[in-house]
Amino acid sequence: MFTVVLESPNTPDNALVIKRDLDLNLGGLNSLTNTGECTLFIGSLDSSGKGFDDRELAPGDVIDHYQPSADAVSIYAVCHLECTGTAALQYDDPDLIA
Repeated sequence: MFTVVLESPNTPDNALVIKRDLDLNLGGLNSLTNTGECTLFIGSLDSSGKGFDDRELAPGDVIDHYQPSADAVSIYAVCHLECTGTAALQYDDPDLIA
């Protein structure tokens, strides 16, 4: 299990890339949970850096699996623009085996 803390305010320009090389790492992300106090967004970036496939996670929300579309090159997370605290994303990466 991994955790990233996202400080606010954030914008798409300073989103945190949490998974790269999706041409090799095909498993998406599992068990995504927002354990922070702010809403966050998880999404994909294409090769030009354009974001898409956004999913919103309010504090306490869980997504069982996030699978980006085939043209994505990375997965990012970002805190809601209007938040004044932090968001914390907990997730599992099925492509990383300890």
